[in-house]
Amino acid sequence: MSKRIPIFLGILLIFVAAWLLITTSPFIRHLIQRLDDLGYDVQLRTRLLTHNHIPASLPIAIIDIDDASLKAEGHWPWPRDKIARLVDTLQKQGAVVIAFDVLFAENERNIAQTVMEKLESQQNLPSDVSSVLTKNLNLFDNDAILAKSLQQTTAVLAIGFLPRDQTSNQLPPPLLTLPPDEMAKLDVYHAKGYIADIPILQQAAQNGGFINAYADTDGILRRVPLVYGYKNSLYPSLALQAVLSFLGEKISLITPRYDKQIEMEGIRIGNQIITTDAKGQVLIPFIGNIHSFPYYSAVNVLKNNIPKNALLGKILFVGTSALGLGDLKATSIASAFPGVEIQANIAYGLLTNNFSYRPAWTLGVNFILTIIFGLLAAFSFPYLGPRTLGLILVFVPCTLLFINNWIWESTGLVLSFLIPVLLVLVNAIMNMIYGYLFETRKREQLKDMFGQYVPAKHIDEMLRSSSDYGLHGESRDMSVLFADIRNFTTISETMSATELVDMLNTLFTPLTEVIFKHRGTIDKYIGDLIMAFWSAPLRDKNHARHALQTALDMQSILKNMAPMMAEKKWPEIRMGIGINSGHMSVGDMGSRYRRNYTVLGDNVNLGSRVEGLSKFYGVDIVVTESTQHDQTKFVFRKLDRVKVKGKQRGVEIFELICNKADETSALKEELAMWHAALQLYFQQQWQEAESKIQLLHQQHPNVKVYEIYLHRISEYKQNSPGADWDGIHTHTAK
Repeated sequence: MSKRIPIFLGILLIFVAAWLLITTSPFIRHLIQRLDDLGYDVQLRTRLLTHNHIPASLPIAIIDIDDASLKAEGHWPWPRDKIARLVDTLQKQGAVVIAFDVLFAENERNIAQTVMEKLESQQNLPSDVSSVLTKNLNLFDNDAILAKSLQQTTAVLAIGFLPRDQTSNQLPPPLLTLPPDEMAKLDVYHAKGYIADIPILQQAAQNGGFINAYADTDGILRRVPLVYGYKNSLYPSLALQAVLSFLGEKISLITPRYDKQIEMEGIRIGNQIITTDAKGQVLIPFIGNIHSFPYYSAVNVLKNNIPKNALLGKILFVGTSALGLGDLKATSIASAFPGVEIQANIAYGLLTNNFSYRPAWTLGVNFILTIIFGLLAAFSFPYLGPRTLGLILVFVPCTLLFINNWIWESTGLVLSFLIPVLLVLVNAIMNMIYGYLFETRKREQLKDMFGQYVPAKHIDEMLRSSSDYGLHGESRDMSVLFADIRNFTTISETMSATELVDMLNTLFTPLTEVIFKHRGTIDKYIGDLIMAFWSAPLRDKNHARHALQTALDMQSILKNMAPMMAEKKWPEIRMGIGINSGHMSVGDMGSRYRRNYTVLGDNVNLGSRVEGLSKFYGVDIVVTESTQHDQTKFVFRKLDRVKVKGKQRGVEIFELICNKADETSALKEELAMWHAALQLYFQQQWQEAESKIQLLHQQHPNVKVYEIYLHRISEYKQNSPGADWDGIHTHTAK
């Protein structure tokens, strides 16, 4: 398989990936950012699964205006006196800071004033009632009641900044005020308007923080700003102000100057530096999934039904997880994450400086990693198999994800391995596809070369192997089988040509199938003869066993086909089979006009000769000693020591009778007597041998070999072969 094409394609992929990283195309940049965000989501979820970020005790808790609270205390908004009672209870429980993730943007009407106005409009207000209500209006001023409660604790109220020129109520004091020119150079979010809490509440609380958060283009909230600009002032987020109030610290900006541009890189809280992006944003430092922080239902707080000291010394965020109040955000780890818990995560990140960050130089790291991984993939993947590439598809992303999580956990640095990982995956898939196409082409080539010789499953096995299967010649240890129809000339004279072809096709089809079944290769059909061999093109260490079993099955097929042959009025078919094993030359042989994948050599010729001896000895299957050697699963009858025509060396031959499992006790006794008699024969003990063989012949008159040996012994008794006789019988005919 040529490696130049996949290597070239791999290098081309490197150029494409590098261009994707450095291009200024808005569409491509947006696409890459989108993919990076998805990669970040996967990494974040994996990190939360593999690392426990939830401490045993947290300095932050959430007071949840949940569905149970709304059911018990009534729909939202609650009367401000109820909120005041909640604040008072939280203060008594030891809360240090109470931060509201809800806006009190409108005054609550005084219920006493409302009653008087209603009665006056109906001219049904008694003077004494009017006097009493007027004197006690302050008892029903819920805004004033809540303001008084807020004054008794450290509270932070919410602000909502607007992109339009609209203001409502009163802003708290800013975090910082900057010169107009410096403020204009900062790339933080700037608001044109705001919605704040009503003045009486804001003045009582003094502190405030914005709750603005902006989802990415896919609707997922991943990062939040810590500061927001309005006019020449910067205002803190709700979580930031809560932490500043908790620590009693001041804040300063880290804004180094690059040429004439001021770039925001972080904020300093006391001795602690919080890294931000240029817009003053941080990635939300999730410590876990929903409800990682302690949640206390507001109704339980109002009823003093929470553990003692559960809120002591903590920052408390008051918000809602109720579905109907709409403060659920789509985040990287959950599609409906309570906004109040997002504030809690940010506050905990500020307290512990547990923020992750993506510095600008990560683009350079990704570029270098892309080149390195791309080159490794381009020059190594073409030499790997589909299984290895499949493992790479699984393990490379997992390994890089593990490494990235380790770096993230150790340093807080978020690297995006997305482009390098995609490059590796695309390269692996490309090489798998290219390999598949090549394998398909190779399969067709193998089919062209071997389809007429071996079954399809052998071609599949050849494809799975890394061996180079060609048609070049080579020497192997193999087995060869010759199967010839006896008296075929006589049979053919009694049948028409059409009938003869039909009969041979009917006969050779199941015989060929059984050869294929036992891993054999068809060499050729020569009229009434089938030639097959084993251990090529696929090597087969059990080639002799497979050839022997094939011969038995072929004879069994002939017996099973006898009724069908008789029904068609075809003559009875008998077949002699010869098998020999040994070294043979195998390959594609012939001329440029006609070629054949075949075997040659002395051992092939010997296989052909012993097939011819099957008729002489009156047996169905004759095998040589090299085939019979160590084949304990079969039953053999030793036939003779022979020297066939064209051979100078003698060889022992055997009749293959059956499988060992099919051997009967009677057959076992017969063979034991025969082999004992044969031993006496080779020792020239004619009388003893003749006696045993005579008994066998009487018991089994149809076994021709007994008759043959009785005739030989009779001749040797009259004409002794001599003391140097080696027991070899020479056959002069083919």
